[in-house]
Amino acid sequence: MQHGIFALLVGTLNNQIQVKYQSIKASPFDSHDVTMSAFLLALFVYATASVAEVMLRARESLYSTLVGNLRLFASGALAAILLLSILAPILGCFFSSVWACLFMRIAYESSLELYSILCQSTSKLLDMLKRVRGRNAEPDQPNV
Repeated sequence: MQHGIFALLVGTLNNQIQVKYQSIKASPFDSHDVTMSAFLLALFVYATASVAEVMLRARESLYSTLVGNLRLFASGALAAILLLSILAPILGCFFSSVWACLFMRIAYESSLELYSILCQSTSKLLDMLKRVRGRNAEPDQPNV
């Protein structure tokens, strides 16, 4: 459902930009080259994170939530805000500020989740190494 909302939002904003620039000889790439380049990069990250999220969910990985947050907040929302900033710079600035606050919160929560996963992985690795060391430390018993 999120993909559909994202596609509708980006499609609508894209159509509005086409209407705005249809009477002008220049394209958005001429007047907003940095914004359009950032939009294309955000769109690429969104698509890549979408594929990664599907793969991680199929494997029931703990990282699927992190990738989902990256897809939704870091690239999906940013792509829409970048297009909005071309149409209405003041609204784009306002939503960029709101997005930055939300992104910082999500980044903080994701870092806590990543730290928890890292701690679990480290403890499992240490347990595994202790078991391997314990097997190697046992002397061979002579056959009687």
